[in-house]
Amino acid sequence: MPLHQLPRGLRRTLYTLAGMLALVAALPLIDLAPLREQMAADASASLGRRVEIGAVRLALLPRPNVTLENVAMSEPDGHALFARFDSARFSLGWGSLLKRRAELADARVSGLRMVAFPLDDGRLNFDDLLTRRPKDKRISWQLSRLDLVDAALDWRSQDGRITRYSQLDLHALNPEGEDGAITVQGKLAAPEWGGSLRIDSQLRVQRDQLAASLKGFKLAINVETQEWHDGRFVLSGDLNAAAAPWRGVLSNAAAQASMQHGERRWQAAFKTPALRLNEAGLSTGRLEADFGIKSSGQEVAGQLRVEQLAADAAGSLVANAARLRLQLLDEQQNAQLDFESPLRIEGWRKVALEGFNLTGAYRNKALPRGAIKLELGGRAALDLARERFDWDSRGLLDAAPVAAQISLEDFVSPKYAFGFDLAKLDLTPYLPAAEGAPLLNAEQALDWRWLAQLNARGDVRLGELNIGKLRLFNLQAHVEAAKKQLVLEPLAADIYGGQLKGRLQLDTSRAPRLRLTQTLSGMEIAALLSDTVGLERLSGRGNVNLDVNTSARSLHSLRSGLSGRVDLMLTRGTIAGMDVGDMLRGLRSNLAKLTGDIIPADTARRTRFSDLSARFVLKDGVAENRDLQVRAPFFKLGGSGRFDLGRGQVDYLLQAEVGGGSGIPELDALRGVVIPIQLAGSLASPTYRVDTSALREKLVKPTAPASAPTAPGKAAAPALNSKAAPAKGR
Repeated sequence: MPLHQLPRGLRRTLYTLAGMLALVAALPLIDLAPLREQMAADASASLGRRVEIGAVRLALLPRPNVTLENVAMSEPDGHALFARFDSARFSLGWGSLLKRRAELADARVSGLRMVAFPLDDGRLNFDDLLTRRPKDKRISWQLSRLDLVDAALDWRSQDGRITRYSQLDLHALNPEGEDGAITVQGKLAAPEWGGSLRIDSQLRVQRDQLAASLKGFKLAINVETQEWHDGRFVLSGDLNAAAAPWRGVLSNAAAQASMQHGERRWQAAFKTPALRLNEAGLSTGRLEADFGIKSSGQEVAGQLRVEQLAADAAGSLVANAARLRLQLLDEQQNAQLDFESPLRIEGWRKVALEGFNLTGAYRNKALPRGAIKLELGGRAALDLARERFDWDSRGLLDAAPVAAQISLEDFVSPKYAFGFDLAKLDLTPYLPAAEGAPLLNAEQALDWRWLAQLNARGDVRLGELNIGKLRLFNLQAHVEAAKKQLVLEPLAADIYGGQLKGRLQLDTSRAPRLRLTQTLSGMEIAALLSDTVGLERLSGRGNVNLDVNTSARSLHSLRSGLSGRVDLMLTRGTIAGMDVGDMLRGLRSNLAKLTGDIIPADTARRTRFSDLSARFVLKDGVAENRDLQVRAPFFKLGGSGRFDLGRGQVDYLLQAEVGGGSGIPELDALRGVVIPIQLAGSLASPTYRVDTSALREKLVKPTAPASAPTAPGKAAAPALNSKAAPAKGR
């Protein structure tokens, strides 16, 4: 049938289809360069930025669309690059084309690259692009779908730090309808951490108001760093946001965060009825936060309560009162701190606590009689940009005045500086209630892991320290801790009427080892020994020089592994347990008893001396001495032997020798005779045995004839060498 004989409606349809086919066939032959240049010029004039378009492609099937390729847009200055994308395809509706209108039905943008940053006046560098344009200069948008594929955004903060969002995929369905939805996922990398993100939410855009409503908003970020692992942050609520100016409200806001560092798991959560962001800054209603740090044997828990957090005229977040509670819990110890302070947050990088009050208590199983209480007031500041924390406080520690200053730099590899000044620390009330009960298990290994990463230096001053009977005054120490070592130098104090000054070093880089170098001058040695090791065998005033080192694996190894030397010099003192002078005077009458018998030491009997000196060489907990010198009225003592400190045993030989000229016949008769005295047994209760074999030999020699007459009625007293009075004994 000839075409002209067909019905008019059918002919019109066929003519339209033929025209479309001819247009589709002719599109590749059409030069679109003039269109591309015109579109770039119109966009540049409309946006106030230089726009370049690499290519324009048109297609009619399966639906009319325009594709722009290699598009670049400058900053308002016309030079710096703001954004570019590989391609953007815009699909058009047939109905709008028939009505000679360009109505966008959906858009797909691939390979977008963009740089965003805040301007000096608080606006963002792309706010001008959101300015509403005259209607005749805009394309009609009626999007049912928007896809952003493989996008990247660099956010540059005012301090020049860049956070990079990459591999971003955004999919928005029916964004201006009642049932709109949006999904965003991608990766992000900050200067010191990286991870991935995902956003899911319902969506309704009000384009004429530059506003959006995201009901059921949820942001999830997974984080990894070199030090931190398995990190996750989730923020949820109902978000209403608007642009030009930027503002938003997250209603029923809630957040959870968790992260793993070594064996410790960090967790935090907060909630607030409304989280607001506008030109004035961020503000909240009542804010409640809980956080904690958990490991296999320890937990730290905290709760933060803020009635209102709002921005002031300077843009800082301010709260009149923030209340914080911290709790430390483990099998051995626990602590609770209650903290209240005004709060100021500047730019999310500076936190200031001016005029805080802190109360708390610390308990430990080794301190069974009560808690150590703390009351402090002062100021603190946290600067995240500089990675610095400063603390300055004064108050009471266990009812004694205390001042403490702490500075921390570098949160990854922290460096501490501190000053600590305490008037008095009395630990006596916290010692075990049972007499002689041990504070700690002597065999339990000491844990020095806290020293592995510690880098600190500072000064400690303590007016008075009481631990049981031990008392120190004016204790001062400069502390250096680094590279698994702890050094206190100088370490000085007033102790028992004298002065202590020297050095202490703990080295845990290999096998833990402690070294103590001290000079004790003018010390009352009796009180020192009694209050420290419970021995009451020696008294006198003098000097002690120590240079000892020992294993620091356990409390037992501290004593049993002692090596080094101790120099002892005393004057005007006594040795408890026996009276050598009295024993020498009674040797003749007690010869039989003293020879070979083992006699317990009697602390009520003492040997007085004018001066004493000795050097002890220690090795593996055994102190050996070979040069004891004791001067007493009319006699002197020498000695050598061993003291096993680890086992608490003594094996020591004293040599007593009378100098003569005392005017006491019993002593002068012993001139030139050396009397050995063997000490043995436990250090706490030793025994001694007197060896009189040399004296017996002298006593049994013949007596010279008497030259003086005997008084009438009295028998002549036998001479010292007389055979008439042989000694009874072995």
